[in-house]
Order: sequence, then structure tokens, then C-alpha cells
Amino acid sequence: MFHSTLYLILHAVTAPQPGIAATVSGSLLSNGSNRCEFTTMNFLAHLHLADHCQSHLAGNLLADFVRGDPYRDYSSDVAAGIKLHRFVDSYIDSQPEVKAWRRAFPPDIRRVSGIALDMIWDHYLARHWQTFHALSLAAFVEQARKNVEGFEGNEPDHYRQMTQRMWQQEWLIQYQQVASIHQALERMAIRRPKLSSLAECPPFLAGHYQELEQSFFILYPRLMDASQAFWLTHKEVLLRPEK
Repeated sequence: MFHSTLYLILHAVTAPQPGIAATVSGSLLSNGSNRCEFTTMNFLAHLHLADHCQSHLAGNLLADFVRGDPYRDYSSDVAAGIKLHRFVDSYIDSQPEVKAWRRAFPPDIRRVSGIALDMIWDHYLARHWQTFHALSLAAFVEQARKNVEGFEGNEPDHYRQMTQRMWQQEWLIQYQQVASIHQALERMAIRRPKLSSLAECPPFLAGHYQELEQSFFILYPRLMDASQAFWLTHKEVLLRPEK
């Protein structure tokens, strides 16, 4: 399995990359995430990318709880943050490394591989945080918390409950420890029977830890560049959609 997986990932790295423009146009036209079955779990990455692009942090965090056109219920800056989040999801899902890793999961747990990958990417981001941000992780999380909690809008109850747990239980800090990621997957499997196969993902993640880490260092800088390009190119339209 090790050799076949390594071949898949190395082959994916050299494969032609889909153009940013194609992903951008799909994201701008779409009224919802292409991950409609599951909630995105890479909260730290979405907050970091929102900060990197100087987008609305709460909007980016809120995005998984909003369906349809976000401009109907939210101010333009929040809605633009939701659009950035949707772009990030669609872009990362389009990358050949991610597709290769999803194929590498055993067939009986492949359906939930996206959640497992989201969480392991956040682990690597937390573990190597100083590579990507000037602030310490603890300082960034505190800053993000004040920013997000200062937002008052039409937030769904389950969003409020989730963010309260996230701050109180310090999920983003705990992401530095891979054991916390494994435990989170196991807890989700217990709470949501449809996702019971998540409990079988930790052995796969542990068995390919270094390979996944290598993929992260390829993917994440590319995602930062693509997110910033999307934001800078479309910021005016996203913030003033009526024009």
C-alpha cells in the first residue's frame, strides 16, 4: 500500500494543474458549496486564509451553515467571506494531490475521506503555524475569537453552538496534536452514525503521516496564492454585487 500510495501522490504532483480562472468562475456562479453532504472541518485553514486575504473572518467561518445566495441574508462583506470560503473548498477539492489521496483511502472509508483530509491538513497547519503566520497560534486564535465573537448577524443556532464549543474547548490549539485529530474523528463517528466509518480513518492517517505532510507543504502555499488571487481579482464584485 505504501508504494502504490506514494506513486499516486508523486504522479499527482507532476500532473497539469487546473487553472485558477476555471475554479474562480465556478465559485462565483455557484450558490452553494460543492460539499453539500458534509460540513467542512478545516476551521483553522479557513480562518487563516480569511486573514491572509483580509476577508471577513466570521463570514468565512459561517459559510458551511449557509445555503443558497448569501447576499439575501447577510451584508456584502460577510457574503463575500462566504464566497471566499466556497472558492477555497472548490479549489482544494480540484487539486490532483487531494484526488489522489481520496482514491488512496480504503474503499469502505473513502466516502468520508474528505473530512479526514480536512482535519489532517489543519493539524499540519497548526503544527507548522510559524511557517505561515507572524503571530503565534495562540495569539492568532485569540484575535480570531474576538473578531468572530464581535460579529452580530443572522447566525444559525448550530453555528453559535459550534463556535462556542470550538473556542471553549480550544479545538484550534489542540489541532497541533495529531492525537486530538484522531479523537475528534472517533467522536464524530459516535455522534453521527452515517459517519461511523470516520472511526476507521486514524490508522490510515497515521500510516501515511509523512507522505500527507509532504502533500500539505505542496498544497497549502498553492492554496494561499490561489485564494489571494481570487480575492484580489474579484473583491470589488464580491463586496458590491449590485454593480
